[in-house]
Amino acid sequence: MTEPREKEKNAYTDLLGFLEEGELVEAIVFGPWGWSGYDEPDPIPVPHELFDEPLKLEDAKQYMRGWSFYSGFGSPQSYAVYIWTNRRIIWVTQYDGSTKLDSAPRNPIKIRPYMPGG
Repeated sequence: MTEPREKEKNAYTDLLGFLEEGELVEAIVFGPWGWSGYDEPDPIPVPHELFDEPLKLEDAKQYMRGWSFYSGFGSPQSYAVYIWTNRRIIWVTQYDGSTKLDSAPRNPIKIRPYMPGG
């Protein structure tokens, strides 16, 4: 009998799960993997010539398979991103290599700020 395969990592699915109801992604920009490209997967999921370029989510979707915005401690196992939605700006935050999505409102609103990372 074969062991069940680990669910494939998918940053696109991670992002969809992070969005609020009615929230729409307007653009995503990819930056380097982890700590300046250290331990980037081979083959690379996001071609480096696409770094710094705003992409529509549907165009970026194909590059978001095989990796996740969520990782454990050690070197970050994610690309840096800025994601603009109709409500927020989203990015990857990390603490000692552990990564997750974080965000701030796109426009000023009454909100309690918090200190990420600890």
